[in-house]
Amino acid sequence: MPILDKKDVTCEELSPGTERWSIVDGTKGADSLSVGDVILAPDSVVPTHIHPTEEAMVILDGELEALIGNQTVTVGVGQTVLAPPGVKHGFVNRSGMPARLMAIFPTNKMERTLVE
Repeated sequence: MPILDKKDVTCEELSPGTERWSIVDGTKGADSLSVGDVILAPDSVVPTHIHPTEEAMVILDGELEALIGNQTVTVGVGQTVLAPPGVKHGFVNRSGMPARLMAIFPTNKMERTLVE
């Protein structure tokens, strides 16, 4: 059973002020799971995008404005945003404080396509 540590993972910048660590995926031994840890600085975004699989995004810290399809809602700690396959989604941090979410996919290779 592997023990994975965030400090051993390279950080990817999704957009200015938004960082993502790929904690679990196929390169780390997973067969059918990807988990990313995402931190959004104040006034930063997770750009609007789609995936060929569903995605669950668990809000761990802060408050975010979430776009799912054509709906925008405010979400906070303890809430989970579920984006179905092919449905556009993204986040904006307008709270003035950092926010953090865990992104979970039912595949060992996360695929993302940016959309307007």
